[in-house]
Amino acid sequence: MGEELVIDAHIHTYPRPEIGLQAMQGAGQSGCTGTIEEIISVLQKNRIVKAVMVNVTPVVDMLDAAVAKLPKDIPGTELARQVDRIKGEMIARMIRRNAWTCAVAREHPELVPFFSVDPLMDGEAMIREIDERVQDGGRGLKLHPSNCRFFPNDRRLWPAYRRCEEIGLPVINHAGIFGGDIQYAEPKHFAEVLAAFPQLTMVLAHMGRPYWEQVFDLVEQYPNVCLDTSTAICGSPSYAAPPADEAVKLIRRIGVDRVMFGTDWPWFDPGRDLEFLRTLDLSEGERRAILGENAVRILKLE
Repeated sequence: MGEELVIDAHIHTYPRPEIGLQAMQGAGQSGCTGTIEEIISVLQKNRIVKAVMVNVTPVVDMLDAAVAKLPKDIPGTELARQVDRIKGEMIARMIRRNAWTCAVAREHPELVPFFSVDPLMDGEAMIREIDERVQDGGRGLKLHPSNCRFFPNDRRLWPAYRRCEEIGLPVINHAGIFGGDIQYAEPKHFAEVLAAFPQLTMVLAHMGRPYWEQVFDLVEQYPNVCLDTSTAICGSPSYAAPPADEAVKLIRRIGVDRVMFGTDWPWFDPGRDLEFLRTLDLSEGERRAILGENAVRILKLE
């Protein structure tokens, strides 16, 4: 029996420790801050061959914070001009983060770069960013509805979905619990997208937890939806994830071939999550599929 192929399909990375600490806001349980040096060490320690960086930029939160600092008595026309200027600056920051993610992956081939767009961009700008990041080595698109405050079926995103479908680029979308306003990320909001783009590979992060019935409805209707286990099936002792027997039932009802191992590092510890997943009452074939083989197929990894 050979060594298992392990791929972490959901991590976040940050250029500096203070940025990662700010993003986690005290919720991190891995003891890490999200730097590249840390994740390379974590991967080596746990024999994880690849990790997918699903970095995202909270454009709307940054826009709101910057607009709030403008003078209160600014005239309406000037306010609109300033808001447009700030919006452009925040989108530029997102693009720089996308470029950083791709650059890091070129230096560290064990890291797989996903990048983000935001519906505050117009359709042409989103398509241009997708095309440029793919040329830059980007392997997929990451969207975060609850953090960035848009619904996944927002028609402003249609050009991005269409472009990803055309070029076979997978999309990982935050779904369910955590990370901002949860109403935006209920799995039911993905149905319209999955129906409109039947050839688009859509991954619901966190398995859409806790909206299990909505998830079951989606997987029964749409063969192009997959899921990752980050924060939904994990070994953190202080986190109320489903117990082992329930986790196995969830995986099998969803379909083993649709589930990928993911951890949401640096929030959670990949080693601890791996240990927990390996205790589940799964066959060797099921475990191998979830730990790495599915990610190779779903995310088109080499």
